[in-house]
Amino acid sequence: MEEYEYSFNATEYEPYIEFCEKNGYKKIDEITQRRRVYENIHNRSIIARITTKDDETVIDFKNTGEHKDNLKVSQESKTLVVDSSNEEFFESMLSILDFEETADNYRVRYVYKKGKVKFEIDNYTKPVMIVIAVEGEREAVDKVYKELEELNFQYKI
Repeated sequence: MEEYEYSFNATEYEPYIEFCEKNGYKKIDEITQRRRVYENIHNRSIIARITTKDDETVIDFKNTGEHKDNLKVSQESKTLVVDSSNEEFFESMLSILDFEETADNYRVRYVYKKGKVKFEIDNYTKPVMIVIAVEGEREAVDKVYKELEELNFQYKI
């Protein structure tokens, strides 16, 4: 399925949470995650992600495809649960398909949603960084991103 998303680094995450709360976005999640990212050595746009939160681990795949500046249009697979019965299979599959681990990240993700737009506000502790993503339906996302650009003195896009 298509993912239409603007993502960018920020110096702080709190202003984006304030933006969401002041503009009627509903907080739908706050989760601590570990995400291991694997890139295909023949095509770095194709990645696999193994994400663990609490006691659940899932794998999914993404073709990062088109990207320009902060806009990324990608194809994402659905997720599949990884557990002790299939973990070895996924490790061997990633190896056979020439994926190599390129990141091992830890973060707190804040998710806000309103209408056809979702904010994913990621406060990474390893490596230390803040990444903001605005995704959803193209026209709605473009409109919200334009609002953020107009506030860039305050929100540091």
